[in-house]
Amino acid sequence: MKKFQFKLNKLLDYKSGLLENETLTLATLNAELKTVNGRIDEMTAASRACREELQAAQLRGGVTPATCRMYFRYEDFLKAEIAKGKRLAAQIERRIEKQIDLIKELRLETKSIELLREARLGAYRKEELKESERQVEEFVNTARLMHAHFT
Repeated sequence: MKKFQFKLNKLLDYKSGLLENETLTLATLNAELKTVNGRIDEMTAASRACREELQAAQLRGGVTPATCRMYFRYEDFLKAEIAKGKRLAAQIERRIEKQIDLIKELRLETKSIELLREARLGAYRKEELKESERQVEEFVNTARLMHAHFT
């Protein structure tokens, strides 16, 4: 009997490679989101420290209007950067959701091809077993005939 061949093997390999690449893209997006969130946390902490520093300077006294403006401008800058970072994080999260959907679809396609391959391999093995049984039966019948004919 001829060797088992699955004609969709190239497609399965292609889909598996594609799935691997898309999974790596998802990991990259997650790392990017982690970096952006870390930067947002840093800017939030800097904004809090700026406010606390201004309050401490006001308690000590001698804060000039120019110093207050400098603190307020810096805090406004940080708030704008935090807002920009949050928008970027939201964009990345949407990309992550799309990537997860794509990966789910690729996994489903890959799994269905694998199931088809397993089903065809099972059918091939059954056919191979039937062929082996037929050959054994043929051998036994031939042996009986030869034994009956020569005795």
